[in-house]
Amino acid sequence: TTLGVVGLKTIDATTGTNSPIIQNLAEKFNTYPEDVRGIFDQTREERQQERRKAVEDSLNQAVEDGKITEDQKNTILSKQAEIRKQMEEVKAGKEDLRKWADENDIDLKDILPVKGSHGFRGMKGL
Repeated sequence: TTLGVVGLKTIDATTGTNSPIIQNLAEKFNTYPEDVRGIFDQTREERQQERRKAVEDSLNQAVEDGKITEDQKNTILSKQAEIRKQMEEVKAGKEDLRKWADENDIDLKDILPVKGSHGFRGMKGL
């Protein structure tokens, strides 16, 4: 499972609808890039749900073993949900920036720091 998740994360970093891997798969299977992207998105969501369930199962076991309380478990789950929401907001912000740049004919690679530099850390995923 871990290898699959890592593989999906690696692929996800390079699979915008217009990415070469999406285009190649769409051509190979005679379908639309949006359909291929949808499969990647669906698979990623399924894996995320599996990870959340595994974490919750682990926390339930920790409560059962007396390592944490039910309140602590709920606090952890609440914090994870908060972090997921923040990550979604960041993703939406990046998408807004990409859309704005496209509308204004600006190549973000020309104006953002180089990958691995400080600052935006190369705006990974842009």
